Amino acid sequence: MAVIISDTGPLLALAGVGQLRLLQALFGNILIPAAVWEESQAKVDAAAQCIADAAGQGWVQVKASPKPEGFPVSLGEGEQETMQLAAGYPDALLILDDRLVRREALHRQLVFVGTAKVLWLAQQRGLIADAAHVLAAMAANGYYLSPQLLEQAGT
Repeated sequence: MAVIISDTGPLLALAGVGQLRLLQALFGNILIPAAVWEESQAKVDAAAQCIADAAGQGWVQVKASPKPEGFPVSLGEGEQETMQLAAGYPDALLILDDRLVRREALHRQLVFVGTAKVLWLAQQRGLIADAAHVLAAMAANGYYLSPQLLEQAGT
């Protein structure tokens, strides 16, 4: 089975709408680098607490990653560490949403999916009734989703 590594945005977006548990149901354990942990805990809110609870339960695991090198300066520390951590696992699957990050992941030949794909997979497996509804809730909660994605999802 692939090693699943998530960036900060998808974690916060799913936790923000009460759906972080989908990652555990679909993939078991999720790895995050230290910078993603720090970013996810920067605010004291329900989403941060949900991620902290998942880490306390052991299915979200914080892993040290080698110091990121050679990344565009436009990428954040969490994004860089996420890709750097993935480089150490030949079977890594990243969960990324940001367009620039995905472009860099493609350049580095890393395999990734977005949060929307995770939700559609959860719907196919019967874990949620309607992926489009969850995407709309994420957008209403302030998570940026492209208009094209929302249109494709039927929201």
